[in-house]
Amino acid sequence: MKVKTGLAVEYLPRDKGSVLVRALGENGAAVAETAFTAMHLDEARILYMEATELLRARAKLGESPAAIRSLLEKLFAAFRGEKVSFAENVSAKPQPKPSGDFRPNPGKQIEIDVDGATYERLPVRTRLITLADTDIMPILEDYVRPYLKPGDILFISEKALTITQGRVVDMGMVKPARLARFLARNISNNYGSGDFRGFGHGTSLAMQLFIEEAGYLRVLFAAAVAALTRPLGIRGAFYWLCGKQAKSVDCPMSFLILDYAHAAKLAPHDPDGAARRIKKALGAETVILDANYLGAFSLGKSSRAVSEPFIQKAFRDNPLGQSDEMTPFCILRQASKKHDDPATGSRR
Repeated sequence: MKVKTGLAVEYLPRDKGSVLVRALGENGAAVAETAFTAMHLDEARILYMEATELLRARAKLGESPAAIRSLLEKLFAAFRGEKVSFAENVSAKPQPKPSGDFRPNPGKQIEIDVDGATYERLPVRTRLITLADTDIMPILEDYVRPYLKPGDILFISEKALTITQGRVVDMGMVKPARLARFLARNISNNYGSGDFRGFGHGTSLAMQLFIEEAGYLRVLFAAAVAALTRPLGIRGAFYWLCGKQAKSVDCPMSFLILDYAHAAKLAPHDPDGAARRIKKALGAETVILDANYLGAFSLGKSSRAVSEPFIQKAFRDNPLGQSDEMTPFCILRQASKKHDDPATGSRR
């Protein structure tokens, strides 16, 4: 990235397990830097990855080196605990509007076959959703309602609902206990390898929030069961016993939306209730969706009409864009009909 931006990012181990993350300019001088103690290595790794992604993404957009440097300085300041605002950087860019042609996100496809039927997955672009948005309904009215048709199913990223409920936590407010550090060491996120897809619960920050969401006794019981069953080839017991709500905790919240670069997220509150409220207002079956590269599952549904196996198949490659793509909503529309509707099991 240095060729395109004049900037580079370094991750430098120091004495006693501490780390210095710094950004260098063309002449090799430090543009920004933040030091981390051995107890805060998760944050150091997150900053290094986010800074690297920032350079890549902004260079791809063709932004000037000066603008990229300004963003980089703010990102490092946020990880030093300073209060910074990215509002001017957002407002200076044209905001995405709803798109009638529903272009797919990179590497994804609009159509997908599920149990013999073809469905269109129509990602809806929005403006940036911020903590100033305390209700998701006005956003849905502006960006989703114009495109809904009878029979559509609406899928909503749990991140969008989480933000509008204010369930976002600054990393600096999370104080990992010993249990969180121990459990996080046993969650492999493949950091530093080509298989790395995200930090998830492999950070003590996310694991601490996970424990608080699920409850200490439940987590201890789940960890004990997982330790006994894993040697038998049984995987997933830990997350199954701790529940979907805890599993949905994540840190960091976003690599590329800088407003949330130093934030973790909790699961949305009462996702079933939120889904029912949205269906009542918009008239479409609604699913609050948690999806990533490993697959998808519902956190909440407006009814039982949409089955969990169907959700997993339809969103197995996660077509939603929950970062700088800003497509947190997706309309699912059947393109070809058979005698039975696989989503609901009803006759068509």
